[in-house]
Amino acid sequence: MVNLLRRKYRMTSFLTSRRRFVCGVLAAVVCFSTFAFGQQSPVSPRERAAVERISADSLKGHLSFIASDALEGRRTPSRGLDIAAEYIAAQFRRAGLEPAGDDGYFQTANWSLSGRDMKSFELRFTNGASALPVAAEQVTFGLGMGGVSLWALDGDPTLAGAGVFKAAFKDGASLDSFTREQLAGKVLLTEFPALPRGDRDRAFQQLRAQNEFMAKAYALGVPLVIAFDREGTRGRGPGSVRLVDPTVSSGRQSPLGDQPTASLLTVHGAQFAQFFDALPAGATPATVNFRAPARSETPVKVRNVAGLLRGSDPALKDTYVIVSAHYDHIGVRENCAPGADCINNGANDDGSGTVSVIEIASALSSLNPRPKRSILFVTFFGEELGLVGSRFYGRNPLVPLVKTVAQINMEQVGRTDDSEGPQLNRAALTGFDYTTIGAIFERAGAASGVTVYKHPTNSDAFFGRSDNQALADVGVPAHTFGVSFQFPDYHAVGDHWEKIDYANMERVVRTVALGTLLIAEDPQAPKWNEANPRTAKYVEAWRKLQGQ
Repeated sequence: MVNLLRRKYRMTSFLTSRRRFVCGVLAAVVCFSTFAFGQQSPVSPRERAAVERISADSLKGHLSFIASDALEGRRTPSRGLDIAAEYIAAQFRRAGLEPAGDDGYFQTANWSLSGRDMKSFELRFTNGASALPVAAEQVTFGLGMGGVSLWALDGDPTLAGAGVFKAAFKDGASLDSFTREQLAGKVLLTEFPALPRGDRDRAFQQLRAQNEFMAKAYALGVPLVIAFDREGTRGRGPGSVRLVDPTVSSGRQSPLGDQPTASLLTVHGAQFAQFFDALPAGATPATVNFRAPARSETPVKVRNVAGLLRGSDPALKDTYVIVSAHYDHIGVRENCAPGADCINNGANDDGSGTVSVIEIASALSSLNPRPKRSILFVTFFGEELGLVGSRFYGRNPLVPLVKTVAQINMEQVGRTDDSEGPQLNRAALTGFDYTTIGAIFERAGAASGVTVYKHPTNSDAFFGRSDNQALADVGVPAHTFGVSFQFPDYHAVGDHWEKIDYANMERVVRTVALGTLLIAEDPQAPKWNEANPRTAKYVEAWRKLQGQ
Protein backbone atom coordinates (compact mmCIF):
# COMPACT_ATOMS: atom_id res chain seq x y z
CA MET A 1 0.00 0.00 0.00
CA VAL A 2 2.85 2.34 0.89
CA ASN A 3 4.62 1.59 -2.42
CA LEU A 4 1.40 2.27 -4.30
CA LEU A 5 1.09 5.65 -2.58
CA ARG A 6 4.74 6.45 -3.40
CA ARG A 7 4.22 5.64 -7.12
CA LYS A 8 1.07 7.79 -7.14
CA TYR A 9 2.98 10.65 -5.51
CA ARG A 10 5.84 10.39 -8.05
CA MET A 11 3.35 10.39 -10.95
CA THR A 12 1.53 13.42 -9.52
CA SER A 13 4.84 15.26 -9.11
CA PHE A 14 5.82 14.41 -12.69
CA LEU A 15 2.54 15.71 -14.08
CA THR A 16 2.79 18.85 -11.98
CA SER A 17 6.33 19.48 -13.20
CA ARG A 18 5.24 18.84 -16.79
CA ARG A 19 2.39 21.34 -16.41
CA ARG A 20 4.84 23.89 -15.02
CA PHE A 21 7.21 23.28 -17.92
CA VAL A 22 4.45 23.67 -20.51
CA CYS A 23 3.15 26.79 -18.78
CA GLY A 24 6.68 28.14 -18.72
CA VAL A 25 7.04 27.57 -22.45
CA LEU A 26 3.70 29.23 -23.10
CA ALA A 27 4.71 32.15 -20.93
CA ALA A 28 7.95 32.47 -22.89
CA VAL A 29 6.02 32.50 -26.14
CA VAL A 30 3.69 35.15 -24.78
CA CYS A 31 6.69 37.09 -23.50
CA PHE A 32 8.42 36.88 -26.89
CA SER A 33 5.24 37.96 -28.66
CA THR A 34 4.91 40.89 -26.29
CA PHE A 35 8.57 41.81 -26.87
CA ALA A 36 8.20 41.66 -30.65
CA PHE A 37 4.98 43.66 -30.81
CA GLY A 38 5.26 45.98 -27.81
CA GLN A 39 4.18 45.54 -24.23
CA GLN A 40 0.51 46.00 -25.02
CA SER A 41 -0.09 44.61 -28.48
CA PRO A 42 -3.13 46.33 -30.02
CA VAL A 43 -3.98 43.43 -32.33
CA SER A 44 -5.03 39.83 -31.94
CA PRO A 45 -2.74 36.82 -32.54
CA ARG A 46 -4.42 36.05 -35.88
CA GLU A 47 -3.86 39.65 -37.02
CA ARG A 48 -0.23 39.50 -35.90
CA ALA A 49 0.21 36.31 -37.90
CA ALA A 50 -1.21 38.00 -41.00
CA VAL A 51 1.03 41.05 -40.61
CA GLU A 52 4.10 38.84 -40.18
CA ARG A 53 3.53 37.56 -43.73
CA ILE A 54 5.00 40.88 -44.92
CA SER A 55 8.65 40.08 -45.59
CA ALA A 56 11.78 41.87 -46.74
CA ASP A 57 12.40 39.22 -49.41
CA SER A 58 8.93 39.60 -50.90
CA LEU A 59 9.23 43.40 -50.94
CA LYS A 60 12.60 43.08 -52.67
CA GLY A 61 11.21 40.65 -55.22
CA HIS A 62 8.39 43.00 -56.23
CA LEU A 63 10.55 46.13 -56.26
CA SER A 64 13.35 44.60 -58.31
CA PHE A 65 10.81 44.32 -61.12
CA ILE A 66 8.80 47.52 -60.60
CA ALA A 67 12.02 49.59 -60.54
CA SER A 68 13.85 47.64 -63.24
CA ASP A 69 15.16 49.15 -66.46
CA ALA A 70 12.55 47.12 -68.34
CA LEU A 71 9.86 49.54 -67.12
CA GLU A 72 11.85 52.59 -68.29
CA GLY A 73 11.05 54.79 -65.30
CA ARG A 74 7.23 54.42 -65.48
CA ARG A 75 6.53 57.88 -66.85
CA THR A 76 2.85 58.87 -67.24
CA PRO A 77 1.91 57.78 -69.88
CA SER A 78 4.32 55.14 -71.15
CA ARG A 79 4.68 51.47 -72.02
CA GLY A 80 6.55 50.95 -68.74
CA LEU A 81 3.69 52.44 -66.74
CA ASP A 82 1.22 50.13 -68.46
CA ILE A 83 3.39 47.10 -67.64
CA ALA A 84 3.55 48.21 -63.99
CA ALA A 85 -0.25 48.53 -63.92
CA GLU A 86 -0.67 44.99 -65.26
CA TYR A 87 1.78 43.66 -62.66
CA ILE A 88 -0.04 45.37 -59.79
CA ALA A 89 -3.39 44.07 -61.06
CA ALA A 90 -1.94 40.55 -61.24
CA GLN A 91 -0.83 40.79 -57.59
CA PHE A 92 -4.27 42.04 -56.52
CA ARG A 93 -5.80 39.11 -58.38
CA ARG A 94 -3.39 36.71 -56.69
CA ALA A 95 -4.40 38.10 -53.28
CA GLY A 96 -8.06 37.51 -54.06
CA LEU A 97 -9.08 41.17 -53.98
CA GLU A 98 -12.31 42.11 -55.74
CA PRO A 99 -11.81 44.18 -58.92
CA ALA A 100 -12.81 47.72 -57.99
CA GLY A 101 -12.36 49.65 -61.24
CA ASP A 102 -14.53 50.29 -64.27
CA ASP A 103 -12.43 47.78 -66.24
CA GLY A 104 -11.56 44.99 -63.83
CA TYR A 105 -8.83 46.29 -61.54
CA PHE A 106 -8.35 49.43 -63.64
CA GLN A 107 -9.96 52.83 -63.20
CA THR A 108 -9.59 54.30 -66.66
CA ALA A 109 -9.01 57.94 -67.54
CA ASN A 110 -9.48 58.64 -71.25
CA TRP A 111 -7.34 61.73 -71.57
CA SER A 112 -5.15 63.20 -74.26
CA LEU A 113 -1.58 64.30 -74.88
CA SER A 114 -1.39 67.92 -75.91
CA GLY A 115 1.54 69.34 -77.86
CA ARG A 116 2.19 72.54 -79.80
CA ASP A 117 3.81 73.26 -83.18
CA MET A 118 5.97 76.39 -82.83
CA LYS A 119 5.87 77.11 -86.56
CA SER A 120 2.70 79.14 -86.06
CA PHE A 121 4.00 80.99 -82.97
CA GLU A 122 4.06 84.80 -82.94
CA LEU A 123 5.02 87.27 -80.19
CA ARG A 124 5.73 90.98 -80.76
CA PHE A 125 6.01 93.91 -78.38
CA THR A 126 5.22 97.41 -79.66
CA ASN A 127 6.08 100.63 -77.85
CA GLY A 128 5.31 103.75 -79.85
CA ALA A 129 6.96 103.48 -83.25
CA SER A 130 9.32 100.66 -82.29
CA ALA A 131 8.49 96.98 -82.52
CA LEU A 132 10.35 94.11 -80.86
CA PRO A 133 9.64 90.64 -82.27
CA VAL A 134 10.49 87.54 -80.25
CA ALA A 135 11.74 84.39 -81.99
CA ALA A 136 10.27 81.01 -81.07
CA GLU A 137 13.59 79.72 -79.72
CA GLN A 138 13.72 82.58 -77.18
CA VAL A 139 10.60 81.60 -75.21
CA THR A 140 9.56 78.99 -72.68
CA PHE A 141 5.91 78.15 -71.98
CA GLY A 142 5.05 77.54 -68.34
CA LEU A 143 7.54 76.03 -65.93
CA GLY A 144 8.57 72.42 -65.90
CA MET A 145 9.97 71.07 -62.65
CA GLY A 146 10.42 67.45 -61.61
CA GLY A 147 7.95 66.22 -64.21
CA VAL A 148 5.28 68.77 -63.20
CA SER A 149 4.17 71.48 -65.62
CA LEU A 150 3.23 74.72 -63.87
CA TRP A 151 1.27 77.57 -65.44
CA ALA A 152 1.29 76.03 -68.91
CA LEU A 153 -0.54 77.81 -71.71
CA ASP A 154 -4.25 77.13 -71.53
CA GLY A 155 -6.37 77.08 -74.70
CA ASP A 156 -5.32 78.78 -77.94
CA PRO A 157 -5.31 82.50 -77.16
CA THR A 158 -4.73 85.16 -79.80
CA LEU A 159 -4.03 88.70 -78.62
CA ALA A 160 -3.94 91.66 -81.01
CA GLY A 161 -2.79 94.96 -79.55
CA ALA A 162 -3.40 93.85 -75.97
CA GLY A 163 -2.51 96.38 -73.30
CA VAL A 164 0.53 95.86 -71.10
CA PHE A 165 0.72 96.25 -67.33
CA LYS A 166 4.06 96.02 -65.48
CA ALA A 167 4.16 94.73 -61.90
CA ALA A 168 7.12 93.88 -59.70
CA PHE A 169 7.14 90.45 -58.11
CA LYS A 170 8.09 90.39 -54.46
CA ASP A 171 5.87 87.65 -53.13
CA GLY A 172 2.33 86.34 -53.49
CA ALA A 173 0.94 89.67 -52.26
CA SER A 174 2.46 91.72 -55.11
CA LEU A 175 -0.90 92.21 -56.85
CA ASP A 176 -3.01 93.01 -53.80
CA SER A 177 -3.13 96.74 -54.57
CA PHE A 178 -4.51 96.30 -58.10
CA THR A 179 -8.11 95.85 -59.27
CA ARG A 180 -9.77 93.82 -61.98
CA GLU A 181 -10.64 97.04 -63.83
CA GLN A 182 -6.92 97.82 -64.08
CA LEU A 183 -5.78 94.40 -65.28
CA ALA A 184 -8.62 92.55 -67.05
CA GLY A 185 -7.64 91.63 -70.62
CA LYS A 186 -4.09 92.98 -70.26
CA VAL A 187 -0.81 91.12 -70.48
CA LEU A 188 1.05 91.29 -67.18
CA LEU A 189 4.84 91.74 -67.37
CA THR A 190 7.04 90.79 -64.43
CA GLU A 191 10.35 89.22 -63.46
CA PHE A 192 10.69 86.15 -61.25
CA PRO A 193 13.91 85.53 -59.28
CA ALA A 194 15.93 82.43 -60.11
CA LEU A 195 15.05 79.41 -58.01
CA PRO A 196 17.70 78.60 -55.38
CA ARG A 197 19.74 75.55 -56.26
CA GLY A 198 20.38 72.79 -53.79
CA ASP A 199 17.70 73.95 -51.34
CA ARG A 200 14.41 72.20 -52.09
CA ASP A 201 12.56 73.77 -49.17
CA ARG A 202 13.41 77.35 -50.18
CA ALA A 203 12.70 76.60 -53.83
CA PHE A 204 9.30 75.17 -52.93
CA GLN A 205 8.47 78.20 -50.78
CA GLN A 206 9.37 80.50 -53.66
CA LEU A 207 7.29 78.48 -56.10
CA ARG A 208 4.31 78.74 -53.75
CA ALA A 209 4.70 82.53 -53.68
CA GLN A 210 4.90 82.62 -57.48
CA ASN A 211 1.87 80.36 -57.72
CA GLU A 212 -0.09 82.74 -55.49
CA PHE A 213 0.95 85.58 -57.80
CA MET A 214 -0.25 83.61 -60.85
CA ALA A 215 -3.55 82.74 -59.14
CA LYS A 216 -4.21 86.41 -58.31
CA ALA A 217 -3.36 87.40 -61.88
CA TYR A 218 -5.98 84.92 -63.13
CA ALA A 219 -8.57 86.26 -60.67
CA LEU A 220 -7.89 89.79 -61.95
CA GLY A 221 -8.65 88.77 -65.54
CA VAL A 222 -5.08 88.57 -66.89
CA PRO A 223 -4.96 86.28 -69.98
CA LEU A 224 -1.17 85.91 -70.00
CA VAL A 225 1.79 86.63 -67.71
CA ILE A 226 5.14 87.26 -69.41
CA ALA A 227 8.30 87.03 -67.31
CA PHE A 228 11.79 88.07 -68.42
CA ASP A 229 15.00 86.10 -67.95
CA ARG A 230 18.15 88.24 -68.11
CA GLU A 231 20.71 85.44 -68.03
CA GLY A 232 19.40 82.86 -70.45
CA THR A 233 19.45 83.20 -74.21
CA ARG A 234 17.39 80.25 -75.38
CA GLY A 235 14.09 78.83 -74.20
CA ARG A 236 12.52 75.39 -74.29
CA GLY A 237 9.45 76.35 -76.30
CA PRO A 238 6.24 74.58 -75.27
CA GLY A 239 8.21 71.82 -73.53
CA SER A 240 7.18 68.18 -73.70
CA VAL A 241 3.66 67.08 -74.47
CA ARG A 242 1.20 67.63 -71.66
CA LEU A 243 -1.37 65.22 -70.24
CA VAL A 244 -4.82 66.79 -70.38
CA ASP A 245 -8.06 65.76 -68.70
CA PRO A 246 -10.80 66.86 -71.13
CA THR A 247 -13.40 66.88 -68.35
CA VAL A 248 -11.60 69.66 -66.47
CA SER A 249 -12.41 73.17 -67.67
CA SER A 250 -9.86 75.89 -68.33
CA GLY A 251 -8.36 77.71 -65.41
CA ARG A 252 -6.44 74.65 -64.26
CA GLN A 253 -5.56 74.05 -60.65
CA SER A 254 -1.89 73.97 -59.81
CA PRO A 255 -0.46 71.24 -57.56
CA LEU A 256 0.95 74.13 -55.50
CA GLY A 257 -2.49 75.45 -54.55
CA ASP A 258 -6.21 75.15 -54.92
CA GLN A 259 -6.86 78.21 -57.11
CA PRO A 260 -6.80 78.33 -60.95
CA THR A 261 -3.82 80.23 -62.31
CA ALA A 262 -2.90 82.37 -65.31
CA SER A 263 -0.59 81.01 -68.01
CA LEU A 264 3.11 81.93 -68.09
CA LEU A 265 5.46 82.72 -70.94
CA THR A 266 9.14 83.42 -70.20
CA VAL A 267 11.18 85.48 -72.67
CA HIS A 268 14.94 84.94 -72.50
CA GLY A 269 17.73 87.41 -73.33
CA ALA A 270 19.23 90.74 -72.24
CA GLN A 271 17.60 92.62 -75.14
CA PHE A 272 14.11 91.84 -73.86
CA ALA A 273 15.08 92.52 -70.25
CA GLN A 274 16.17 96.01 -71.33
CA PHE A 275 12.77 96.55 -72.93
CA PHE A 276 11.13 95.48 -69.65
CA ASP A 277 13.36 97.84 -67.63
CA ALA A 278 12.47 100.82 -69.84
CA LEU A 279 8.73 100.49 -69.21
CA PRO A 280 7.10 102.40 -66.37
CA ALA A 281 5.49 100.51 -63.49
CA GLY A 282 1.74 99.94 -63.73
CA ALA A 283 -0.12 100.74 -66.96
CA THR A 284 2.24 101.26 -69.92
CA PRO A 285 1.87 102.58 -73.49
CA ALA A 286 3.16 99.26 -74.89
CA THR A 287 1.03 96.59 -76.55
CA VAL A 288 1.46 92.90 -77.30
CA ASN A 289 0.55 90.78 -80.29
CA PHE A 290 0.51 87.07 -79.49
CA ARG A 291 -0.60 84.01 -81.40
CA ALA A 292 -0.40 80.68 -79.64
CA PRO A 293 1.31 77.86 -81.54
CA ALA A 294 -1.03 75.32 -83.03
CA ARG A 295 -2.04 72.58 -80.62
CA SER A 296 -2.33 68.87 -81.41
CA GLU A 297 -4.26 66.34 -79.34
CA THR A 298 -3.54 62.61 -79.19
CA PRO A 299 -5.92 60.32 -77.26
CA VAL A 300 -4.30 58.35 -74.45
CA LYS A 301 -5.53 55.99 -71.73
CA VAL A 302 -4.08 56.15 -68.21
CA ARG A 303 -5.17 54.02 -65.26
CA ASN A 304 -5.34 53.85 -61.52
CA VAL A 305 -5.22 50.26 -60.22
CA ALA A 306 -7.70 49.30 -57.49
CA GLY A 307 -8.70 46.16 -55.60
CA LEU A 308 -11.12 45.74 -52.71
CA LEU A 309 -10.86 43.57 -49.60
CA ARG A 310 -14.50 43.32 -48.55
CA GLY A 311 -15.15 43.80 -44.84
CA SER A 312 -16.80 41.22 -42.60
CA ASP A 313 -18.90 43.28 -40.19
CA PRO A 314 -22.55 43.78 -41.26
CA ALA A 315 -22.58 47.35 -39.93
CA LEU A 316 -19.07 48.42 -41.02
CA LYS A 317 -18.40 46.57 -44.29
CA ASP A 318 -19.87 49.44 -46.31
CA THR A 319 -17.30 51.84 -44.87
CA TYR A 320 -13.80 52.01 -46.32
CA VAL A 321 -10.14 52.55 -45.51
CA ILE A 322 -7.92 53.40 -48.49
CA VAL A 323 -4.30 52.19 -48.64
CA SER A 324 -2.48 53.83 -51.53
CA ALA A 325 0.72 54.90 -53.28
CA HIS A 326 1.64 56.28 -56.70
CA TYR A 327 3.20 53.84 -59.14
CA ASP A 328 4.50 56.32 -61.72
CA HIS A 329 7.88 58.06 -61.88
CA ILE A 330 9.60 60.50 -64.27
CA GLY A 331 10.82 58.15 -67.00
CA VAL A 332 13.95 58.39 -69.14
CA ARG A 333 16.27 61.38 -68.89
CA GLU A 334 16.28 63.59 -71.99
CA ASN A 335 19.44 64.37 -73.98
CA CYS A 336 21.31 61.56 -72.25
CA ALA A 337 24.80 60.67 -73.49
CA PRO A 338 25.14 57.33 -75.34
CA GLY A 339 26.02 54.52 -72.97
CA ALA A 340 25.09 56.49 -69.84
CA ASP A 341 22.48 55.45 -67.29
CA CYS A 342 19.45 57.38 -68.55
CA ILE A 343 16.59 55.67 -66.70
CA ASN A 344 15.10 57.25 -63.59
CA ASN A 345 13.99 53.97 -62.00
CA GLY A 346 12.17 55.51 -59.03
CA ALA A 347 12.78 52.65 -56.62
CA ASN A 348 12.16 54.67 -53.48
CA ASP A 349 9.94 57.28 -55.19
CA ASP A 350 7.55 55.57 -55.27
CA GLY A 351 8.23 51.99 -56.18
CA SER A 352 8.67 51.38 -52.46
CA GLY A 353 5.14 52.62 -51.71
CA THR A 354 3.72 50.64 -54.62
CA VAL A 355 5.12 47.28 -53.54
CA SER A 356 4.08 48.06 -49.95
CA VAL A 357 0.46 48.34 -51.11
CA ILE A 358 0.85 44.95 -52.83
CA GLU A 359 2.36 43.32 -49.71
CA ILE A 360 -0.24 44.71 -47.31
CA ALA A 361 -3.04 43.59 -49.63
CA SER A 362 -1.58 40.09 -49.76
CA ALA A 363 -1.11 39.91 -45.98
CA LEU A 364 -4.50 41.22 -44.91
CA SER A 365 -6.38 39.14 -47.47
CA SER A 366 -5.22 36.05 -45.53
CA LEU A 367 -7.33 37.02 -42.51
CA ASN A 368 -10.37 34.92 -41.65
CA PRO A 369 -12.58 36.57 -40.70
CA ARG A 370 -11.57 39.62 -42.65
CA PRO A 371 -11.31 43.11 -41.10
CA LYS A 372 -14.61 44.69 -40.10
CA ARG A 373 -14.35 47.62 -42.54
CA SER A 374 -13.60 47.18 -46.22
CA ILE A 375 -10.10 48.16 -47.40
CA LEU A 376 -9.57 49.63 -50.88
CA PHE A 377 -6.03 49.24 -52.21
CA VAL A 378 -5.18 51.81 -54.89
CA THR A 379 -2.08 52.78 -56.86
CA PHE A 380 -2.29 56.11 -58.67
CA PHE A 381 -0.87 57.28 -61.99
CA GLY A 382 0.50 60.77 -62.58
CA GLU A 383 1.59 61.87 -59.11
CA GLU A 384 4.77 63.23 -60.67
CA LEU A 385 2.67 65.36 -63.04
CA GLY A 386 0.92 67.11 -60.17
CA LEU A 387 -1.14 64.50 -58.29
CA VAL A 388 -3.36 64.08 -61.34
CA GLY A 389 -4.24 60.41 -60.78
CA SER A 390 -5.38 60.90 -57.19
CA ARG A 391 -7.25 64.09 -58.13
CA PHE A 392 -8.98 62.06 -60.85
CA TYR A 393 -9.98 59.56 -58.16
CA GLY A 394 -11.22 62.38 -55.93
CA ARG A 395 -13.56 63.50 -58.72
CA ASN A 396 -14.52 59.92 -59.64
CA PRO A 397 -14.39 57.83 -56.44
CA LEU A 398 -14.71 54.06 -56.70
CA VAL A 399 -16.33 53.83 -53.26
CA PRO A 400 -18.49 56.56 -51.70
CA LEU A 401 -16.40 59.38 -50.26
CA VAL A 402 -18.94 59.88 -47.49
CA LYS A 403 -18.28 56.27 -46.42
CA THR A 404 -14.48 56.56 -46.71
CA VAL A 405 -13.16 56.96 -43.16
CA ALA A 406 -9.43 57.30 -43.88
CA GLN A 407 -6.69 57.18 -46.49
CA ILE A 408 -3.18 55.98 -45.66
CA ASN A 409 -0.82 56.85 -48.50
CA MET A 410 2.79 55.63 -48.66
CA GLU A 411 5.69 57.50 -50.22
CA GLN A 412 9.45 56.88 -49.98
CA VAL A 413 9.33 54.14 -47.35
CA GLY A 414 12.41 52.21 -48.53
CA ARG A 415 15.51 54.40 -48.20
CA THR A 416 16.89 55.18 -44.74
CA ASP A 417 19.74 57.48 -45.89
CA ASP A 418 17.88 60.72 -45.27
CA SER A 419 19.65 64.08 -45.68
CA GLU A 420 19.22 64.59 -41.91
CA GLY A 421 20.88 61.27 -41.06
CA PRO A 422 19.93 57.57 -40.96
CA GLN A 423 16.25 56.93 -40.33
CA LEU A 424 16.21 53.47 -38.77
CA ASN A 425 13.03 52.21 -37.10
CA ARG A 426 11.48 55.63 -37.61
CA ALA A 427 8.70 56.86 -39.88
CA ALA A 428 6.91 60.19 -40.20
CA LEU A 429 3.29 60.97 -40.91
CA THR A 430 2.51 64.15 -42.83
CA GLY A 431 0.00 66.37 -41.05
CA PHE A 432 0.64 64.20 -37.99
CA ASP A 433 -1.73 66.05 -35.65
CA TYR A 434 -4.29 67.06 -38.29
CA THR A 435 -6.43 64.02 -37.36
CA THR A 436 -6.61 61.25 -34.79
CA ILE A 437 -4.73 58.95 -37.19
CA GLY A 438 -1.36 60.15 -35.86
CA ALA A 439 -2.10 58.67 -32.43
CA ILE A 440 -3.36 55.44 -34.02
CA PHE A 441 -0.10 54.98 -35.89
CA GLU A 442 1.93 55.74 -32.78
CA ARG A 443 0.24 52.69 -31.22
CA ALA A 444 0.90 50.60 -34.32
CA GLY A 445 4.54 51.68 -34.34
CA ALA A 446 4.98 50.83 -30.66
CA ALA A 447 3.70 47.34 -31.43
CA SER A 448 6.12 46.79 -34.31
CA GLY A 449 9.24 48.57 -33.05
CA VAL A 450 8.94 51.68 -35.21
CA THR A 451 8.76 55.20 -33.82
CA VAL A 452 6.04 57.10 -35.68
CA TYR A 453 6.62 60.81 -35.19
CA LYS A 454 5.87 64.33 -36.34
CA HIS A 455 8.81 65.94 -38.11
CA PRO A 456 9.05 69.50 -36.73
CA THR A 457 8.89 71.14 -40.17
CA ASN A 458 8.41 68.55 -42.92
CA SER A 459 5.32 66.80 -41.56
CA ASP A 460 3.21 69.89 -42.18
CA ALA A 461 5.16 71.21 -45.18
CA PHE A 462 4.86 67.92 -47.09
CA PHE A 463 1.18 67.32 -46.34
CA GLY A 464 0.12 68.71 -49.73
CA ARG A 465 2.92 67.13 -51.76
CA SER A 466 1.56 63.63 -52.19
CA ASP A 467 -1.59 61.74 -53.08
CA ASN A 468 -3.30 62.20 -49.71
CA GLN A 469 -4.07 65.81 -50.66
CA ALA A 470 -6.89 65.06 -53.12
CA LEU A 471 -8.94 63.15 -50.55
CA ALA A 472 -8.13 65.60 -47.76
CA ASP A 473 -9.51 68.34 -50.01
CA VAL A 474 -12.90 66.61 -50.08
CA GLY A 475 -12.90 66.02 -46.32
CA VAL A 476 -11.50 62.50 -45.90
CA PRO A 477 -8.89 62.18 -43.10
CA ALA A 478 -5.83 61.41 -45.19
CA HIS A 479 -2.08 61.32 -44.61
CA THR A 480 1.14 60.16 -46.24
CA PHE A 481 3.44 57.78 -44.37
CA GLY A 482 7.16 57.89 -45.19
CA VAL A 483 10.67 57.27 -43.91
CA SER A 484 12.87 59.74 -45.77
CA PHE A 485 11.74 63.19 -46.86
CA GLN A 486 14.95 63.95 -48.77
CA PHE A 487 17.50 61.39 -49.89
CA PRO A 488 20.38 61.07 -52.39
CA ASP A 489 19.25 60.29 -55.96
CA TYR A 490 15.83 61.93 -55.54
CA HIS A 491 14.45 62.20 -59.08
CA ALA A 492 17.80 60.98 -60.39
CA VAL A 493 19.00 57.88 -62.21
CA GLY A 494 20.64 56.50 -59.05
CA ASP A 495 17.38 55.67 -57.25
CA HIS A 496 17.87 51.91 -57.68
CA TRP A 497 16.20 49.00 -55.92
CA GLU A 498 19.56 47.77 -54.55
CA LYS A 499 19.79 50.86 -52.32
CA ILE A 500 16.64 50.05 -50.34
CA ASP A 501 16.98 48.99 -46.69
CA TYR A 502 14.61 46.03 -46.92
CA ALA A 503 14.89 44.92 -43.28
CA ASN A 504 13.82 48.36 -42.10
CA MET A 505 11.19 48.56 -44.82
CA GLU A 506 9.67 45.30 -43.57
CA ARG A 507 9.14 46.79 -40.12
CA VAL A 508 7.75 50.02 -41.53
CA VAL A 509 5.28 48.29 -43.85
CA ARG A 510 4.14 46.04 -41.00
CA THR A 511 3.47 49.22 -39.04
CA VAL A 512 1.26 50.54 -41.83
CA ALA A 513 -0.59 47.22 -41.95
CA LEU A 514 -1.15 47.30 -38.18
CA GLY A 515 -2.35 50.91 -38.28
CA THR A 516 -4.71 50.07 -41.11
CA LEU A 517 -6.13 47.17 -39.09
CA LEU A 518 -6.65 49.38 -36.05
CA ILE A 519 -8.74 51.77 -38.17
CA ALA A 520 -10.57 48.95 -39.95
CA GLU A 521 -11.51 47.20 -36.69
CA ASP A 522 -12.59 50.28 -34.74
CA PRO A 523 -16.27 51.31 -34.94
CA GLN A 524 -15.12 54.86 -34.18
CA ALA A 525 -13.91 56.52 -37.41
CA PRO A 526 -10.89 58.87 -37.40
CA LYS A 527 -11.64 62.57 -36.95
CA TRP A 528 -10.08 65.85 -38.02
CA ASN A 529 -8.48 67.81 -35.20
CA GLU A 530 -10.64 70.93 -35.11
CA ALA A 531 -8.32 72.56 -32.56
CA ASN A 532 -5.53 72.74 -35.15
CA PRO A 533 -6.00 75.92 -37.25
CA ARG A 534 -4.34 74.23 -40.24
CA THR A 535 -7.27 71.84 -40.59
CA ALA A 536 -10.03 74.45 -40.94
CA LYS A 537 -10.65 73.95 -44.66
CA TYR A 538 -10.56 70.16 -44.28
CA VAL A 539 -13.03 70.25 -41.42
CA GLU A 540 -15.32 72.41 -43.54
CA ALA A 541 -14.99 69.96 -46.45
CA TRP A 542 -15.74 67.02 -44.12
CA ARG A 543 -18.89 68.71 -42.84
CA LYS A 544 -20.01 69.38 -46.38
CA LEU A 545 -19.32 65.75 -47.30
CA GLN A 546 -21.40 64.59 -44.34
CA GLY A 547 -24.24 66.96 -45.23
CA GLN A 548 -23.81 69.05 -42.11
